[in-house]
Amino acid sequence: MIERLKAPARRLLRQRGYTVFRDRPPRDLANPLPVELAAHRLLLRAVLERREVNCVIDVGAHTGGFASELREAGYGGEIVSVEPIAESYEALSARTREDPRWRAHRLALGSAEGRARMHVARQSNFTSFLRPTPFSVEWFGGSAVEREEEVEVQRLDGVFASLVAHVPRPPRVLLKTDTQGWDLEVIEGARGCLDRVAAIQVELSLRALYERSVDWLEALATLRGLGFRPAHLTSVGRDAGLGVVELDCLLVRES
Repeated sequence: MIERLKAPARRLLRQRGYTVFRDRPPRDLANPLPVELAAHRLLLRAVLERREVNCVIDVGAHTGGFASELREAGYGGEIVSVEPIAESYEALSARTREDPRWRAHRLALGSAEGRARMHVARQSNFTSFLRPTPFSVEWFGGSAVEREEEVEVQRLDGVFASLVAHVPRPPRVLLKTDTQGWDLEVIEGARGCLDRVAAIQVELSLRALYERSVDWLEALATLRGLGFRPAHLTSVGRDAGLGVVELDCLLVRES
């Protein structure tokens, strides 16, 4: 009951630029600390404002959590959410009906067009084109594959014009991709429209959660080669030894 009362108060404070967190040892060190999340929200809001972003392309949107965070952070521009899995897409699509500047598309993005099978996980936010590693299944449990689903795959540069058709010209995009080890495939398929991308948020793996996933240092080197440099790194989770498992990396285009 108390927590239900606290949540609206926290949201109201965030909308006014304040964040409240307990200055005491947290019970769960495996997840991001409140101060880390507060810093990430601050830098994300600053990037959106300073780079004059008028469209966020939210790849691997799941049920719309990231878009909701954007609205809570004060972003009022266009959001285009991309999600291929039927059940997640239905929940996402229902949420977009309440927001006239938020649209959902059912498809996957990658480096090549076609159709492919996704490994739908027990907890759907772990769903990926890649199979989970033994560590992933042991540590998270919910990443275990429950079934497979065939989905449509497009290159972002092939569908970019249609995705941003309602955006004021010229589109200035923040590309967020959270696709469980598939993020560089998404970015490879965006090479033809990266000149419109002012910033990127991507998930980096420090411990392999999916087979054939790209190491975080290799991913950073690739992104640097494409003209983007980190603005902020936020831990997504830690293992039993408190080593970081994944990072959310916010990058901005080199001036």
